[in-house]
Amino acid sequence: MNRRRRRVKVHVFSDATGQTAERVTLAALTQFNRSIQAEIRRHAHLKTPAQIAKALEEAERDQALVIYSLVDQSLRDAMHGQRHRRDLEAYDLLGPLLGRMSRRFRASPRLHPGMLHAAGEESMHLAAAIDFTLRHDDGAGLDDLGRADVIILGVSRTSKTPTSLYLSCNFDLKVANVPLVRGLDPPAKLFTLKRPRKVGLTIDPDVLARIRRSRYEGRVVQGYTDARDVARELAYSHEVYDMLKGIKLVDVTNLPIEEVAGRVVRLLGLSRP
Repeated sequence: MNRRRRRVKVHVFSDATGQTAERVTLAALTQFNRSIQAEIRRHAHLKTPAQIAKALEEAERDQALVIYSLVDQSLRDAMHGQRHRRDLEAYDLLGPLLGRMSRRFRASPRLHPGMLHAAGEESMHLAAAIDFTLRHDDGAGLDDLGRADVIILGVSRTSKTPTSLYLSCNFDLKVANVPLVRGLDPPAKLFTLKRPRKVGLTIDPDVLARIRRSRYEGRVVQGYTDARDVARELAYSHEVYDMLKGIKLVDVTNLPIEEVAGRVVRLLGLSRP
């Protein structure tokens, strides 16, 4: 088992805005959060085979996985022809679905790029939410923390990142997550911000110790995987929570990401857009 998450690059191709394809890709990548750390590059408004070729060259240099959502048949044909001449792995999000629907309904699609997710106010809000969340992962972006809709706090391996991405992708929320580390003062800004709603994640210490040990092939790493150290770290996180007015707590012990996010939404009185 890898000790650290493997970094991968994913390039998303679209003949429209690419926001729908990126959202689907993010939702899928969230399920692999424990093993990979993905970087997404979006190529939007592709209109010619030459533009596809240029974008594929960039993806090949990055040794990236390619996900594409191309409505225009000529562009899909260009993609199919070019991808096989390159050292790339590519997956078609839209083509197989259109084909199956055409056979099922005995009708032809309108083939108009952008119909699945028109570039209106709603789609732009979603794109901004996902971008914010990615830029405020694991304590990054503290300078504009106040722009978050939700701030998630917790010690290492309490599912802060996947929960943040799930909330962003499914509820259009700008989410920042901030790690709490025993022995280090939390960001002072956390105690002065009034607007963003705050959620603290907690977990059974034995379960957390087991999760952390699994990252190190069962070995005990002093200060990180030892059960007594984990218990002290969680106790410290609760000391921080006690100092933050209005914070809501969620116990993530043995819960899937969807349920953790659901509890956050219910506690904060949020709803799906």
